[in-house]
Amino acid sequence: MRLLVETFGNVRVFKDRSLIGLPRWVIESTDPDFGFRYTKVLSGVWYKKKDAIEIAQEMEKKYATEN
Repeated sequence: MRLLVETFGNVRVFKDRSLIGLPRWVIESTDPDFGFRYTKVLSGVWYKKKDAIEIAQEMEKKYATEN
């Protein structure tokens, strides 16, 4: 089950657990022109909430400057 943590425009950050119970962060972005979904999965062992949110904000800035 994914829990929504933050939303930045077309980029959303979820907290999830792997099959063996390890935490992970899922960053999902949607292309506004075509509706394609892009998913990036980060291990909760190496990345904390702050890191995952920073990566999501960078992705949103990248998409905002392209359009």
